[in-house]
Amino acid sequence: MRKTFLTPFLAVLTLLSFSLVSAQDAPLSIAFVQTSKVLAAHPAGKAAETLTQQARDELQQIATQLQPLVAKANGGQQLTPEEQNTLELSQRTYQETQQRYQQEIQDAAKPAEAEINQLITKIAEAKGYTLVLNREVAGGSALVVYGADSIPDITEEVVKEIQAAHPDAGSN
Repeated sequence: MRKTFLTPFLAVLTLLSFSLVSAQDAPLSIAFVQTSKVLAAHPAGKAAETLTQQARDELQQIATQLQPLVAKANGGQQLTPEEQNTLELSQRTYQETQQRYQQEIQDAAKPAEAEINQLITKIAEAKGYTLVLNREVAGGSALVVYGADSIPDITEEVVKEIQAAHPDAGSN
């Protein structure tokens, strides 16, 4: 667990170190992007969101079936062999369904992620940004403790690029 926390921290620290070392050549220029908004604007991102909603619905149905049996078992009551079998099958079904949807959602989002990364790179290079941070991750982690409101956000620019590349996908 500690490795998981330190790995992103060290990655950012390393990026900042390289940026600071090369700061003699060019100043550090940072921008934010809101990847959830950008992903939602992409057709593949919309497909991934549809799958996410399907997963929520299906998993909720399984959980609803599981709840009475779990409550009974946790309440100290003895489950009948049939109830125990149903509980085990439902738990296994829940886990397998969750894993299946996770893979399907990742596969559906993969084309969007690749294109979005290219667009972010294109915009960042054109505008001279040396570092682009995911606003949601930066705001929800301890990696960034302060960011001025004046730091540019390129989200809308990326969304416009996606819309231009996929005019038949409709707007968000």
